[in-house]
Amino acid sequence: MATALTLTTTPTSILSTPPAPPSAAAIIARAGGDALPSYITAEQARAVIDAAETTQHRRLLECLWQSGGRVSEVLRLRRCDVDPAEGALVLENLKQRRRERRRKLVYVSSSLVAALLAYCRDARLNPTAPLFFSRQSGGAPMARQHAWRLVTRYAQAAGVRVVGRDGELRPATGLDFRHGAAVHQLRCGVPLSEVSQQLGHARIDTTTVYTRLTNAERRRYADRVAW
Repeated sequence: MATALTLTTTPTSILSTPPAPPSAAAIIARAGGDALPSYITAEQARAVIDAAETTQHRRLLECLWQSGGRVSEVLRLRRCDVDPAEGALVLENLKQRRRERRRKLVYVSSSLVAALLAYCRDARLNPTAPLFFSRQSGGAPMARQHAWRLVTRYAQAAGVRVVGRDGELRPATGLDFRHGAAVHQLRCGVPLSEVSQQLGHARIDTTTVYTRLTNAERRRYADRVAW
């Protein structure tokens, strides 16, 4: 017989100024003693994006948020990977071993697609040029470490922090963007199978962890019911 898991929750994300309302607070849930992923909310993601100092950095942060892609996957985006007909981005799924699944179509907002195309025109990028390039390296894709530093820098500027596995507050990272995108989609009613495809998970079992992060919101809904 399966043993029911007992969940307890503690705050996972804090927006220092102004404080996030309880309904938007991120949660770290613990089951069987293991901490579930920390993540940021939509409001916090928007605060980090708004803190970006350049167009390129804003587009990078927006792609991380809307695609839920890994930092290394988003950095591989080229001009030809922006598909206006589908309203999507084509990301290389670095975790997939099967060649036919190494590319994934990730749907994003039409406004982001338009903004990326305008950015490509302004930067005069050719079809195979990386969207997020480094001028210091002669137009090669931005290094993952550099992108990681940008995310944490703008998170610090926006006052967006999460509780790390050590229990200490730290600035949000690219991985918190990925986890937050998954939770945000589920809260908006996107089917679990679709979220799994967006993230590029090989198995849907991997995606179900995010449903446990929405338990606190389900609890608030249940509390509104008068029996």
